[in-house]
Amino acid sequence: MSAESIPPGDRAPNFARPSASLLGLAPTAWWTRPRTLWGFVVIAALLIALRKPWALHTPQLSAEDGSIFLLQDDQMGLRAFWGTYVGYLHLLPRLIAWFASHLADVAWWPAIYNGAAFLVTIGLFARFTSARIDVPGKPWLLVSFGLVAHTGEVLLNVTNVQWLASFFLLQQLVLTRPTSAWQRAGDFTLLIVVGLTGPFSLIYLPLFAWRWWRERNFDNLTVLLVLAACAGVQGWLLAKAGLEIEAHPQPWRLDMLFAVMGSRLAIWPVFGSGIARALPVPALALLGLLLLGAFAAWVLRPHPRRRLRAQILVAVVLMTIACLRRMRPDTWETANLENGDRYFYIARVLLAWLLIWECDAGPRAVALTARALCLAGTLVNLPQFIQPAPPDYHWADNCDPIRRGTPANIPTLPEGWRIEYPGRQPKR
Repeated sequence: MSAESIPPGDRAPNFARPSASLLGLAPTAWWTRPRTLWGFVVIAALLIALRKPWALHTPQLSAEDGSIFLLQDDQMGLRAFWGTYVGYLHLLPRLIAWFASHLADVAWWPAIYNGAAFLVTIGLFARFTSARIDVPGKPWLLVSFGLVAHTGEVLLNVTNVQWLASFFLLQQLVLTRPTSAWQRAGDFTLLIVVGLTGPFSLIYLPLFAWRWWRERNFDNLTVLLVLAACAGVQGWLLAKAGLEIEAHPQPWRLDMLFAVMGSRLAIWPVFGSGIARALPVPALALLGLLLLGAFAAWVLRPHPRRRLRAQILVAVVLMTIACLRRMRPDTWETANLENGDRYFYIARVLLAWLLIWECDAGPRAVALTARALCLAGTLVNLPQFIQPAPPDYHWADNCDPIRRGTPANIPTLPEGWRIEYPGRQPKR
């Protein structure tokens, strides 16, 4: 059978060769050259740094950075690595906390924590330069991490580094097969570290099973088995702990659920926070469902990139279902934009990728609309781009009790959060 006789949706996807040139989607564009792509890695990293500059020039611990990861490393040592929090393991934050406590004085720990989170982000961006990731528009996928609408909650702190680290798993979904032992070892190391950091191995496992079923080879099978082992550990721990959701006994309120989902995933990213805050709950729910439903239907149309788009769309659905189930936003009094923004960050970035891949769509009207939406979403959210600096709690002046091992109550971010340090038992 000739290639021309195969329906477009059934052809093997050629992700690097779209039909037109825009936003770096064409293989001949100057910004897709390897050296220039590294320039976009730098730009993307600068966008992250500029979004929360105070996290780097005045680093402080944030939330569970101190009350969980620092405190448990101090009290438990290596035993903290297999300690669970909210039901699952957090290997990456535990590693950062352990290295900080063994590399530097306690006064430097916030800088190491935030710096390590920044290095993880840069590593994620750098991996996009690999020829094994053969997807269109990589420069614009990179900048989407910093430009997409969000509160900055997930950036530059150890507590939320898992949300950015989870994108290593999505990269693994589109990686071509390794050609060396070093590549294979690197893949497995990332799978294990990220797979045992948060519940993402459990959430994305169906996508890896789907890929193995579609492309049955030894490498895909071993990747699936490694991730399945990580998912099994996290799933067993979650089942053992149970989900402690305060609102769980309450019945679902679909109007508020769809309003929160629509405002966070469709209206705020494209039309700005002003419109998202101004619209009533019924309008948010209806408009959000219409926009997301129409976009999903268009994304799944017969096209050489349909398989790639379908993987990302399924990732959005899986992540959204897991996060909505975990946080129960339908019980909120208002469809606000601040509460639990981290739960929507991954889906928001992935939807931005799908929109970027429409910027060279065959119907010119669709391509122009996608370009306009990308530009509008960037411009309307620029006024909130830089996150205001929080109070400086002068960590270096208040951390001496940890150095000496004496009890203390130490203020950290966010405002009102404290590390209730119990002191350290003397070594015998």
